[in-house]
Amino acid sequence: MEGPGTQAEQEPLLGDRTPGSRDWEIIETEEHYKSRWRSIRILYLTMFLSSVGFSIVIMSIWPYLQKIDHTADTRFLGWVIASFSLGQMVASPMFGWWSNYRPRKEPLIISLFISVAANCLYAYVHVPASHNKYYMLVARGLVGFGAGNVAVIRAYIAGATCLHERTSAMANTSAFQALGFILGPVFQTCFAILGEKGVTWETIQLQINMYTAPALLGAFLGFLNIILIIVILRASCG
Repeated sequence: MEGPGTQAEQEPLLGDRTPGSRDWEIIETEEHYKSRWRSIRILYLTMFLSSVGFSIVIMSIWPYLQKIDHTADTRFLGWVIASFSLGQMVASPMFGWWSNYRPRKEPLIISLFISVAANCLYAYVHVPASHNKYYMLVARGLVGFGAGNVAVIRAYIAGATCLHERTSAMANTSAFQALGFILGPVFQTCFAILGEKGVTWETIQLQINMYTAPALLGAFLGFLNIILIIVILRASCG
């Protein structure tokens, strides 16, 4: 158990405090402490799912791309894989800037909605009559764009922790990110039993097979993540 430390070490950074105000003298209650850590753990999950979004389909992109569009070659495959990172690179500073001026819930929820929609699009790239490879490129780019919330997650956790908590909290954040990259292909392997044909829901033209099921799982988990953030995440830890 950590020692008491100074008051500055025990104060989370995140919150509406004005220097010189009596708010700095408030001692954190047990209820506040539990609420603060529930929020942090929800963001561990969000970081994990952002990483899973990249790796859960990575091993099947090439066979799926060949199946939906015979004009796709290995050069285009490179662009499809790179689109995730490009989307994340563009989105990270945008979401970071947004979170500086608005409640951090907003960019987090919007980024997750983008990821959910992009995973659903990935599951439907077989439907258009032509240019299917470009739909896949857009889908993967948007998944990466949604994963740009990692900047907001790290900023929130850094601000919601005291000095003596921050090192372990940031280490846990990185651990969940790495775990997502590692376990994504494992989740995908579980759907191999569905095969390439799988099952088709004709009414909505949805094919659930070894290629689309991982993306649909990602969309479902992203939707649950949105609910958890809306219900549990504190807009301010002050």
